[in-house]
Amino acid sequence: MSSYRNAIFKLFAYTWAAPNTALGILVGLIMLGLGGRMQVVAGVAEFHGGKLGRFLASLPPPFCFGAMTLGHVILGTCQNQLTALQAHEHVHVRQYEQWGLFFLPAYALSSLWEVSHGRCGYRNNFFERQAYAVDDAQKLKASPLIKPDALRLPFIQTSGFYDSN
Repeated sequence: MSSYRNAIFKLFAYTWAAPNTALGILVGLIMLGLGGRMQVVAGVAEFHGGKLGRFLASLPPPFCFGAMTLGHVILGTCQNQLTALQAHEHVHVRQYEQWGLFFLPAYALSSLWEVSHGRCGYRNNFFERQAYAVDDAQKLKASPLIKPDALRLPFIQTSGFYDSN
């Protein structure tokens, strides 16, 4: 029964994100036509490379990027960038599943909010903070140089309102 329910929820998630996925597939097909490649990882189409990938990688900051997600499609500049950014971009896939049609407007509004408050519209974006948190946690977990105890921060009292007990 639970596998049936999971299949229904997954179908709903794909349907809810479908308009954004369609846009991603369109750009992905252009990428393929310009010499790019495609692979499917965990139910997500990942396009990369070709002339479009090289063009996107050559854009000046803040317009250049290593990868971006549109629904269940990830567009990467090259295979190396896709590999490096896979965990981060798959967080965005889950966000599209939750927000559906509202993801792109919500993402833009979050960026505008941050910029209007003097912060970086990309790195401080609500959705990017979530993706970086998961990505950073996975990198820390995989690092043989960092011991779990090293991740515990010492208690720092900044005012009389906090107690270390």
